[in-house]
Amino acid sequence: MAKRYTVENVISMITDGNSSDLEQLGKDEDEDDGEEEEWTANATLTEGSSESSDEEDFRDETVKQTSAEVEGPTTTTQSTTTKQSAKSKDKRKEYRWRKVEYEPPAAEFEECVEEASEERCEWTPYMYFKQFVTDEMLQETADQTNLYSVQKDGKSVNTNAKEIEQVLGMYMHMGLVQMPNVRAYWEMETKHPAVCDVMSRDRLLKLLTLIHFQDNFSVSDDAKKDKLWKLRPWLQKLREQFLCIPPEECHAVDEMMVSFKGKSHLCVYMPAKPHKWGFKMWSRAGQSGFLYDFDVCQGAENPDKEKSDVGVTGDVVLKMTSTLPNGENHKVFADNYFTSVPLLEHLNGRGIHYIGTVRMNRVKDTNMMDEKDLKKKGRGSWDFRVNQDNNIIVRWCDNKAVNLLSSFIGIEPVGNVKHIMVPRTAIVETYNKFMGGVDLLDMLSALYKFSFRSRRWYMYIWWHTVTVAVINAWNLFRRDQKKMEPQMKPMALRRFQASLLCQCCYCFSQENLVQVIH
Repeated sequence: MAKRYTVENVISMITDGNSSDLEQLGKDEDEDDGEEEEWTANATLTEGSSESSDEEDFRDETVKQTSAEVEGPTTTTQSTTTKQSAKSKDKRKEYRWRKVEYEPPAAEFEECVEEASEERCEWTPYMYFKQFVTDEMLQETADQTNLYSVQKDGKSVNTNAKEIEQVLGMYMHMGLVQMPNVRAYWEMETKHPAVCDVMSRDRLLKLLTLIHFQDNFSVSDDAKKDKLWKLRPWLQKLREQFLCIPPEECHAVDEMMVSFKGKSHLCVYMPAKPHKWGFKMWSRAGQSGFLYDFDVCQGAENPDKEKSDVGVTGDVVLKMTSTLPNGENHKVFADNYFTSVPLLEHLNGRGIHYIGTVRMNRVKDTNMMDEKDLKKKGRGSWDFRVNQDNNIIVRWCDNKAVNLLSSFIGIEPVGNVKHIMVPRTAIVETYNKFMGGVDLLDMLSALYKFSFRSRRWYMYIWWHTVTVAVINAWNLFRRDQKKMEPQMKPMALRRFQASLLCQCCYCFSQENLVQVIH
């Protein structure tokens, strides 16, 4: 507590010519200011936080007090500040990294035997697709479309679930047989009967402008804080259907881009992505490219929320893995945008293992070899450290150094990179093998996807979810086929989508559908 001085004291000091007490007074005030600044930094920064300004935005809080306020509340404020500072320091954990032998934990995964796979042995591609895009979802879309047409034009468009399904079938067909625009499928010179015989051009264009998913006048103001409220009923039900499928052992968490260059408050620019402009979706996909969980990124939802010890990007991994069952030794993979040591601790507490590349500013005091020293030892050289929680960090040098953090696999066994005799640690090989689930899904979704132009930006997200539903249906079909008939060559996505669109667009019997497929 700062020493108090009266007016008489100050006059007496000046008269005596002794200024040491005044200097000490100024020094005490400076020290108090320094303590305030130090507390602000310590209360905000965490061990797993990134130093990048894109990930962490810190708010500087300044407290202005009048001279009348300083007399009483100052002591209470300073004591509260001290308590908060001590509390924040208690939350921070120091990690001690040592070069000791790493003992990987038991991480055997017991695959869940899905009884429903036997029931699906006679299913067609159409039935697999309806596992995710259900009749209830199509009927609700048709009802909302009719309601929106009345609100907009004064009369109903009179659509139904089967007609919405036909629109989806035409969309799939246009993805396989691509033309410059929608009208080209009906023009005399480029007429395509498989599309134009299903529905007239004007009817399709009318439906494309009216397809709706939520009643604009029945949504509360709180619900409208969700920037995707117009599409939320569809996204929520589709996500629930994806989560019904038992998950694989290995999952990749990454961002997926939905290409879009129009005007939207959710549109972002990602220069490192193939599609630089668009909507960013957080995704958790299996090694096969099956999308289990997703969420459209809406930016900072609550800027005033206290930052967690895993950081903003670590919270994304926790959210995407929150739907994984606990204690079954699932493995999660992510890149250095998400990885931190506290994240591994959170996942370990749930019985989920993790491997990811890591930024070294998130892992302090490892004392590993520099990249220059590793390069002198040659390609394939490595260094490692293990902390008290049995997490291992490995720096492996190829053309440049790569840093990986793991909770279940380390150096051994050491193999070689294909075609060249360069040693490669087990952690690097495992990461390369299982990290590409979301990238595989991105590649598959771009193969047979038609781009409808629309003034409503959220329609681009809707068409992308339909494409992902087709890919998930195909992945589930292949999984069941591999269990029932391992020797059979798996059906290509192109043929699967072709057989699916036929039953969406037309009413085929099972016998006729088999003839179309083969």
